[in-house]
Amino acid sequence: MRTPSYSFLVPLIALSLCVGCSSGGKSGEVEVKGTVTIDGQPIPRGSLSFVATDKAAPTGGAVIKDGQFMGFTMPGEKKVVIIGNKVVGQEKLYDTPDSPTRDKLESVVPAQYGALQTTPLTVTIDGPQDDLKFELTSGK
Repeated sequence: MRTPSYSFLVPLIALSLCVGCSSGGKSGEVEVKGTVTIDGQPIPRGSLSFVATDKAAPTGGAVIKDGQFMGFTMPGEKKVVIIGNKVVGQEKLYDTPDSPTRDKLESVVPAQYGALQTTPLTVTIDGPQDDLKFELTSGK
């Protein structure tokens, strides 16, 4: 039985705040769109980060929903970090009888894709792109 990891929440919340605060990209950023699958199936929800390989440009990102994403990043060579989850139930926010609940998530993406040091994913962004595809494998 897998134990759910909540380490995905920090980058997901940070990314949500970045994406949610603007109606478009910052100066110099370009729009990127595409799909993300694991073993041929769309990743239900998650996030992508586009990290400059030379670390000279700010990290861009996108939110994944039903295997599709749209976000903004600066052009250049990027390493791509992907966090992907699915809802496996509901859980209480607090240990009280009347506690509100939230979605209980389980990672569907192997850990190697979720860390900058281990992700094998790279992409070159040279302008707006609407056809990026990240086809991940679980290794199962």
